[in-house]
Amino acid sequence: MSKIFDLFIIGGGINGAGIARDAAGRGLSVCLADKGEIGGATSSWSTKLVHGGLRYLENYEFKLVRESLKEREIVYKIAKHISKPIPFIIPYADKIRPAWLIKFGLFLYDNLGGKSNIPKSKKFDLTKKYSNILKEKYKTGFQYFDIQIDDKKLTKLNAQDAKRNNAKILEYNKVKKAEIINNEWVISLQNGKKIKSKVLINASGPWINETLNKNIKIKSKKKIRLVKGSHIITKKLYKENVAFTFQNTDKRIIFVLPYKGKFSLIGTTEVEVKSPENKGISKKEISYLINSVNNYLKKQIRTKDIVDTYSGIRPLIEDFNSASKVTRDYVFDLKIIKKLPLLNIYGGKLTTYRKLSEKVLVDLKRFLPKTKKGPWTHKKKLF
Repeated sequence: MSKIFDLFIIGGGINGAGIARDAAGRGLSVCLADKGEIGGATSSWSTKLVHGGLRYLENYEFKLVRESLKEREIVYKIAKHISKPIPFIIPYADKIRPAWLIKFGLFLYDNLGGKSNIPKSKKFDLTKKYSNILKEKYKTGFQYFDIQIDDKKLTKLNAQDAKRNNAKILEYNKVKKAEIINNEWVISLQNGKKIKSKVLINASGPWINETLNKNIKIKSKKKIRLVKGSHIITKKLYKENVAFTFQNTDKRIIFVLPYKGKFSLIGTTEVEVKSPENKGISKKEISYLINSVNNYLKKQIRTKDIVDTYSGIRPLIEDFNSASKVTRDYVFDLKIIKKLPLLNIYGGKLTTYRKLSEKVLVDLKRFLPKTKKGPWTHKKKLF
């Protein structure tokens, strides 16, 4: 236990892996531990998209959408081998959102992030294309582009690059306890080892408050809402390489995407849960997704068409809105405990992980005088 790390990170999801990569590349000594596999929980249960978050505009989250669009460009540039632009079609349903609102939203979406290599949006005549997929009543649509990505691979590539820069990555090794002894963080691991660190980062996703309360023994003042997002996977519903954004009468949206060549991915739901432990998809969620898709597609799907499902628990900051309106932005809670920093990371989304990692190192700069260089992950490709 002689070595003292600059940073110890609890949690090997996309945020933890991204911070480890960025910090290690700046010459800092980093140790990360996860109770399971790197990228094995929430970060592998997303809709597999790097996107600006078109629907967040309705909640006036312009700052989040702008940052997400800028990051969409960067993540695509550094991870092209595991990502690709894909067109999304929004069939126009006049009783849900007016056409002018969709046009205005897409105009903002095209321009908020600045210059982009990703194609702009446009109005679409659905009778000339995709009429074999969609019901006849949908004659007009709107097309925009986002990036489809392998979320778990993205997390693992960040962890691997951190290891190349001498970070210590510990999988299947739960943090049992973190305490301050002799002016150092001492972290006790499941394998019996103890690790010393100057800075402690809690990036444990939906387990953040549980980790804080039970393992670090500090009561959290920030409340989170745990929201389950579930997906179903069916055999390929159509041949075309296009995704659809379906609007529901509850104002939520459902994506249908081509998936792994032979399948279609459909999601996601938003169901509040009390525990971060994943219980999987419910019958009610399956019905919701099937009904949403069947409102639009000529080819109707049934429960028997489902070949697989997965669910992810997202930790969202409590702001007393409905689940669909709770912000997807991230919040840092920096505590100084006996002169030592503890940074708790709340919220966040796959798209903004890299920028979040940069901001972590800005906020911790005064505690890490050995930092050798500034931001670098925006131009170094992941491999």
